[in-house]
Amino acid sequence: MSQWLVYPLVILVTGSMLPTGLAGGASAPAPWGPMNQIEAAARKEGRLSVYSGPGHISEEAQQEISKIFKDKYGIAIDWTTMSARDIAPRVIAEQRTKQYVTDIAMSGIAGNYTELQPRGYVVPILAPSTLEKGVWRLDPATAVPKARDWLFINMPVRPSFFINTTMVRPGEEPKSYKDLLDPKWTGKIVLQYPWSGGTGSGWFRAAYRTLGLDYMKALSKQVVLVVNVNDSVDPVLRGQYPVSIAASPERARRVIQEGAPVRYVYPKEGGHLSVQGIEMVANAPHPNAAKLFFDWLYSKEGQSVYAPKTLAISVRKDIPQDYIPPDERYTEGQPFLMPTPEDFSVEKNKEITRIAEEIFKK
Repeated sequence: MSQWLVYPLVILVTGSMLPTGLAGGASAPAPWGPMNQIEAAARKEGRLSVYSGPGHISEEAQQEISKIFKDKYGIAIDWTTMSARDIAPRVIAEQRTKQYVTDIAMSGIAGNYTELQPRGYVVPILAPSTLEKGVWRLDPATAVPKARDWLFINMPVRPSFFINTTMVRPGEEPKSYKDLLDPKWTGKIVLQYPWSGGTGSGWFRAAYRTLGLDYMKALSKQVVLVVNVNDSVDPVLRGQYPVSIAASPERARRVIQEGAPVRYVYPKEGGHLSVQGIEMVANAPHPNAAKLFFDWLYSKEGQSVYAPKTLAISVRKDIPQDYIPPDERYTEGQPFLMPTPEDFSVEKNKEITRIAEEIFKK
């Protein structure tokens, strides 16, 4: 088994205080502009279409952002929420038939970016707000700094373990990943498929190098796999299973707030950095509205709306976390499991998907 390591944030984002996320003295790309001309053209377009996976933006955030955009810019936003694994096929079909519908995809990198980017179906995001200096807790362009065609939308450091407190007494909950290999947890741990888009694949990409392939093979004998992200929460909520790994964060936080007998547990190795991002789709029917949206979303004003309404940790460090329970807030230097930067490449993602299938597909 490989050595178990956890990393502080600074290792992932070396050079992240640079405005572009480019390390090594690379020159900054020129931002879109002038924004006043883009705004004028966006107002004429009058609409914006956004596809989103269920964990990327809450319904409450959609409603609030739609109201702001309509009041401020006169632009109506059409939101379409769908399974994360359905976004790429939908965009690919639109591009192939030249029936362009969507402007923006809020999605993970594993099942969407890796399918769209090689086909030329996403374009660079050069909103001036994303190039600001000194404001980033996690630079939006960290994953693909040269291309900048997939940006972090928030910094989701997940607690990793989600437990039913009526089934697991205090002091008996798993405190580390090693604890999950105890025979008493065999067949009692829920995990979403780690080879397809969703929280399961995001967790696997963050954890597999750190925990090691031997560990993952052992864990595969312990878990019960489920297809949908909410199925990583609801069986624990109903008392069917005592533990879930990488439960759907939006659903989990909602039921915790509602007082359900469930809670998060951070393993001693730290939580895991999930992978949530956003792309601008090529041949966007409302390109100026899309550019205006990106510039607003990554501004302090935009993140002050998006992050609290989605219960997300903002990529901007000037956004307070007072809307997140104290034990779930991020503190600077906090360790967590994460992918290495090279794991965000299209080639590496395909390799990681293959590895996850070989280990967990039964």
